[in-house]
Amino acid sequence: EMDVREKAVSYLNSRPRTRQELIRHLKDKGFSENEILETVDELEQYHYIDDLAYSRMYFEYGFQKGRGRMRIRRELAEKGVAADVIEIAFEELEEIPDEFETAYSIAESIVRGIDPKELEFAEKRKLEGKIGRRLAGRGFSMGTIHKVVSRILY
Repeated sequence: EMDVREKAVSYLNSRPRTRQELIRHLKDKGFSENEILETVDELEQYHYIDDLAYSRMYFEYGFQKGRGRMRIRRELAEKGVAADVIEIAFEELEEIPDEFETAYSIAESIVRGIDPKELEFAEKRKLEGKIGRRLAGRGFSMGTIHKVVSRILY
């Protein structure tokens, strides 16, 4: 029978996790609140878990995948990372890709081979919807989406 520490470490070995994810996992395994917090605090001290480093990495990964910062922030919050930690991680990033540039290049790939000037209004609206849904799904802000759509289609 694995003890709480072994369970925690084996869970962290598969991939990095946030403090909250580890706590949830150990709760599901039936460990007591006390053993969990003691173990998690200890692992945090030794940097087995580090929500700040995790968040920095998660932003970089999300940007590589062409996600907007709103979506990345939301996902980190869902993983139980504190809002202030998310902010600090964001501010500490070496490079923050330009949201507009990223969104624009995604939209461009959608309209590749189409000349928007030749489209009927209804077709334009359809394409606008397609671009909007794709960018919203990636977590870009409405402001960025409107800017991209008007630059590309109108």
